[in-house]
Amino acid sequence: MLPDLILRSLFTIVPVLPPSALAALARVTARIEFLASSGRRRAVVSNLKQIARSGHGSVARPREVHRIARSIFDSYHRFLVEYFGQEALDAEALDGRFRFRGMELVYRALAEGRGAVVCAPHLGNWELAAIALSKIGYRVHVVTGVQFRKSWTGSIRAMKARQQILLSTPDEGYAPLLATLRGGGMVALLTDGDVYVRSLNTRFFGRAIPFPAGPAILARRARTPILHAHAEREPDGSHILSFDGVEHADPALPLEADLHRLTRRVAEAQERAVAAHLDQWCIFRPLFAHSDAA
Repeated sequence: MLPDLILRSLFTIVPVLPPSALAALARVTARIEFLASSGRRRAVVSNLKQIARSGHGSVARPREVHRIARSIFDSYHRFLVEYFGQEALDAEALDGRFRFRGMELVYRALAEGRGAVVCAPHLGNWELAAIALSKIGYRVHVVTGVQFRKSWTGSIRAMKARQQILLSTPDEGYAPLLATLRGGGMVALLTDGDVYVRSLNTRFFGRAIPFPAGPAILARRARTPILHAHAEREPDGSHILSFDGVEHADPALPLEADLHRLTRRVAEAQERAVAAHLDQWCIFRPLFAHSDAA
């Protein structure tokens, strides 16, 4: 964990640095962490090897596993630099750096009048994606665990409030999320992580792993659509937020059957997005270590 003084300094210094300095900072810190953080490096390599075993051709050779692992650390440190500079971005700056794809799915989902649950993996810059949605007028509610330090939760919540983004933790339960959905807002969930209250086993890159059941539970309780989405970073540093599909709960099915069906659909959508942008997938824990063999 970063000490408070370093965190405060980064939020102060990063917004005033030129792009060339920010790029250099991200490269240097990514290289340092890749070399020094053996646990996180092993987790990334372990995940990539399972993806290779599942038939993903881009990681078939050991050299490619190493290259993609390095790229994942690079992507994460670019994310961190962008994270610490996020308060300096206004609507005009975001408009120049962000494009949206698949917005017709958003319009269609929200037209139902029950909000939407947006499910995305840790790809690209998911934080800026939420800010970009808020800047174009959508009510966005994100769920997160501890970011950097527990003592910073209040400060980060205040920063999100200034960005017109609601923030809650899993400990606060479903009530605040259901309130946002009833008001026609979007609840954004990162569903390839380990921040969840309940999980269901489903297959992901050829292995059965615990997958967050929150999206399926919300879809059933609120009768709200699920929007599959992902963020991606372009080579020039610009960003795309892509909406990739819509799922609906099926009230004709028994509850548990529908929860499993919806969770499976979320996992399938995440797998497609991750496979297409593997070098930007910022997960640093071994997902498949304790799962059943394919």
